[in-house]
Amino acid sequence: MEASYDLPNGNRVRVIDTTTVGQSLGRILELYRGGATEPVFFGDQPRPEGVVISFEQWAEYEAIKNEAEFERRTEQIARGRIASSRPEDSVSFEDMMREYGLDPDGDGGKG
Repeated sequence: MEASYDLPNGNRVRVIDTTTVGQSLGRILELYRGGATEPVFFGDQPRPEGVVISFEQWAEYEAIKNEAEFERRTEQIARGRIASSRPEDSVSFEDMMREYGLDPDGDGGKG
């Protein structure tokens, strides 16, 4: 059995029944080894319930997911620090640059 399914972004994917995909895993692996990159969507209803992707795609998605999680945590920390900071704890940009040994004027100290 095969059905079409419209994704929220407007794309359409083919959904193959689970039994057929299970019997076809060897062929899917051959396709990935040959350079194919299309995911295989499957399910027992006319909507996707699972997907088979290559290991390379999975590793790429994991890296993107980890990067997004790191950025989310960094944003939460920054927002927390901003929310709990007091005006008297602030330093000017110039003072911060000097604190790190940098020239606040950006002219290499020739200013």
